[in-house]
Amino acid sequence: MTQKMIYFSFMFGVWLVYVGSMFPIFLLFKSLGQSLHVAMIVASVLTFLFIIVQRTFKGLHLINQLQKNIGEKG
Repeated sequence: MTQKMIYFSFMFGVWLVYVGSMFPIFLLFKSLGQSLHVAMIVASVLTFLFIIVQRTFKGLHLINQLQKNIGEKG
């Protein structure tokens, strides 16, 4: 449970970094409300992509470890 809360806090921090870095850029081109809205949407998409890539590489690592263990036994 604690590990999940740490992971959730980390993902929320990543999302905040994305919003914080994109909001000023969008503010140059749009109004305050629009730029915040677009920054939140883009940050959410990037965070989901980050999670997908992270889980994919974790899965690939597990597959490589499994193949290595099978190779050592066989």
